[in-house]
This record gives sequence, C-alpha cells and structure tokens, in this order.
Amino acid sequence: MNDFPALENFFAAYFHQDWAQEHATADAVVDYYRDGESDETVARTRDELDRLLARDLDGLALAAQLRALGCEYDPTREGGNWQAWLLEVRQRLAG
Repeated sequence: MNDFPALENFFAAYFHQDWAQEHATADAVVDYYRDGESDETVARTRDELDRLLARDLDGLALAAQLRALGCEYDPTREGGNWQAWLLEVRQRLAG
C-alpha cells in the first residue's frame, strides 16, 4: 500500500514524462494542479508532502521516492536540489 496516494496522483498525473510539452516550467505545472484540483485534494497533497519532507531523506533517497511516485521531473538538472524544490512546491500549493 502506498503511503502517499495524493502525492502519487500529483506526480504521476502532472509530472509525467511529457510534462514539459504541456507546461513551460515546473512551477507552471504546480500552479495548474493547484488551480484545477479541489481545495481538499490540494490540502491532502500538501499534508502528504509535509509527511514526506519530515522523513528527512537525503537527496538520493528523496529522488528514488519521487520516481517511485511517478515523478519525471528532476530539479538537479537545473542546478537545484530535491529538498529545496519540494519546499517550493509546498509553498506554491499553499497558494
């Protein structure tokens, strides 16, 4: 059983392998999700993201966890890191 069903839906459905063909930036993907999903769904995703971040995983473990959830975006390709990107996602989901 998946501990993060809302996150899996978010990453697999919005950060799939073709996400860059649908949105100009990763931030645009997050905004599209936040604006298109119900407040309840976004809140569940934020809560699960908080639980994932609380695990205090290193970058490699975090990357593996996100790939397992269906995420095809990699912030390290743009000079970022997983932890910082997820904190930014969390902030954007809060509106």
